Amino acid sequence: MNKELGNRVLGRWDSVAISIGIVIGAGIFRVPSEVVPHIASPVWILIAWSLGGLYSFLGSLCYAELATRFPDTGGDYVFLRECYGKLTAFLFAWSELLITRTGSVAAIALMFGEFAIKFLPYHAKTGEWEVKTLAVSVIMALSACNLLGLKTGSRLQNALTILKILAISFVIIVGLFAMKAPANNLDFAHFMSKETLSTFSLFNLGVALVPIMWAYGGWRDNLFLAGETKEPTSSLPFALFLSCIAVTVIYVLMNFLYLWFLPLEQIRHAKLVGTDLLSVICGQAGEASSRLLGIFIMVYALGTVNALLLTGSRIASAMSLDNPLFASLGKLDEKRQTPVRGILFNGLWSCLLVFALSFERLLYFTGFSVWIFFAMVAASIIKLRYQKSDTTNNRESDKFYTPLFPLIPAVVAIVALFLALSTLMDYKIESLCGMAIIFCGVPLFFFQKKN
Repeated sequence: MNKELGNRVLGRWDSVAISIGIVIGAGIFRVPSEVVPHIASPVWILIAWSLGGLYSFLGSLCYAELATRFPDTGGDYVFLRECYGKLTAFLFAWSELLITRTGSVAAIALMFGEFAIKFLPYHAKTGEWEVKTLAVSVIMALSACNLLGLKTGSRLQNALTILKILAISFVIIVGLFAMKAPANNLDFAHFMSKETLSTFSLFNLGVALVPIMWAYGGWRDNLFLAGETKEPTSSLPFALFLSCIAVTVIYVLMNFLYLWFLPLEQIRHAKLVGTDLLSVICGQAGEASSRLLGIFIMVYALGTVNALLLTGSRIASAMSLDNPLFASLGKLDEKRQTPVRGILFNGLWSCLLVFALSFERLLYFTGFSVWIFFAMVAASIIKLRYQKSDTTNNRESDKFYTPLFPLIPAVVAIVALFLALSTLMDYKIESLCGMAIIFCGVPLFFFQKKN
């Protein structure tokens, strides 16, 4: 079991704020335009977002069991190490440090730049370079903020999460009170018609689910701070379940509004579909409302990037306990109990990815490795259940058990592999680059052990 990194200072609502703060990011205002090219039916788009929420909830059932078995800082890293060994856990942490988490930080920071640049007086003359410069500036500033300590960071995260919920509630309420004739056919009675099915395929659904699940991603990130959470065996499952349910309701409602007010072609080509929605809903006041939404989305992006940098540094800390080569990343500041080098590494590598890849490529660059390890974590429950001995010291009453075992863990693992395959089939170059980086970790792992 991991040595705890720092004191247990986070309560259950802090844990909820971290999860919701990461999940409800600027992605819901950007990602829908990445879904439409793969699914031509408005009804099936809503079904796909609902399936994403259902799948997240099923995943949370699996993670709740693992979190009560191993309530230590590191999350997936700890689960994979306990079930498959240190090499598998190392490759997960290696991919998180170089691809998954830092790639998500870069993607969200780029989204911040796309919105922020519209508020600059000379934005008409600016381009991609200026957007990326803004993205890097945000990453560097928030990395510096994370050096101040976990307690300060969690309070900031709580405030940002409250602002996020208020902002998106405002958009939903305004939209529901401004209903008019729908821009698309949302008749659920015909979602299985011959015309609809002629443009539908499971492969396209799988590819569409990749950006959808990226938007849902982060609901389990509170587990990376398990070792610093009070009463983790009750607080962590509570945060997992509440986060998944709340986010699913919000995301399905937002996509319903997009499809009700905006034609599919407009969504497909919209760079910032959230601003298009408010422009239509608010009419003459649409421009002012869109600017207000832009401010909200920048707050969303700040909260998400902040939380990703915070949790990412804890993966580095957990990894440093088992891997001498990365021991320096887990070194804690004696006064603030923060892994300074881990935070700085995450920030600097994220900045490099901002300049290396576009937002769209970052989505699929990170997708393949995410789903491979997600499948392994889900499958680990089946292996652990059938092990005769339990190596944890937790009381039986503190443990949560995934219902409908082994059906739910099996379904979660199989769907994750299907999403990985969909990503590989449609985005071969990005996926292969991600795989190459992961496999580069194998000789590095054995090199450090040898020396």
